[in-house]
Amino acid sequence: MHWLSFGSQYRCIATEVLAMIKSATRFCTLDLNQGVAVVIILCILAAPVYAIDFNIPESTVTEVATNPGYYDGTFTRGTIAITGMLTNLSDGARISDGTSSIAVDAKQISLFDGFEDGDDVKMIGVFKYKNRNLRESLFVPECILHWPLIDSGTVLVPELVDHPSSYNGKKVTIIGNLSDIRESGMGYMIGVEGDGRYVDVRFYGRTVLDIGTEVKVTGIFSAGTLYAETLAKHRTLPFNVPGFSGLVLVSVLVFVFVRRRRYR
Repeated sequence: MHWLSFGSQYRCIATEVLAMIKSATRFCTLDLNQGVAVVIILCILAAPVYAIDFNIPESTVTEVATNPGYYDGTFTRGTIAITGMLTNLSDGARISDGTSSIAVDAKQISLFDGFEDGDDVKMIGVFKYKNRNLRESLFVPECILHWPLIDSGTVLVPELVDHPSSYNGKKVTIIGNLSDIRESGMGYMIGVEGDGRYVDVRFYGRTVLDIGTEVKVTGIFSAGTLYAETLAKHRTLPFNVPGFSGLVLVSVLVFVFVRRRRYR
């Protein structure tokens, strides 16, 4: 299962609950507007805390800056993604596209680990339009990705744990033992162990894997957590020849088998 977004997950549930509330309001003092408010609150409380939609379409900094009311997530718009260049990290971060720039909330320092001024990024989070309580419009990120997305390939668990800044905001694959698994909202909180080190994984699919199973996990590493796109049992060929990939080895064996049959 791929990344989940809030709207698609709970629209059907909210519709059904709203229908029930309409029926219930005939027999109690709760009016329809109050009922709608209850639905919204319940949906927010039911949403998985860590479900980030990494595939959300991108907007440019200029698009957001020139139409701030439309993108304002304080009450209506919700999560958006913007792309641009990361600047001014040493004195209040900003994201810019050369024409416009927007201030970025940098309170969650771990999100910026490994990033430098001038890096091209995609930020996913909430845009807050300036008001009497906010002197300047502000983007509050839930995650920051190197953009275009960098695929770091397979990384050893100890390497990922010891050098998180090298992989922060990038796609990685790890192989290790499933050490812990707990249901959380619509997904799982998972621990993956390798050589005595542990990686925290969030997965929003379905799995029947047991603790102790060797697994292969691919996803986005952000702020010390691996948000898994895929989680599966790690399967290896029952033989190993140095210098040969599994596909090459199988091809060689098939070729030898065919030739032997031909000359019998």
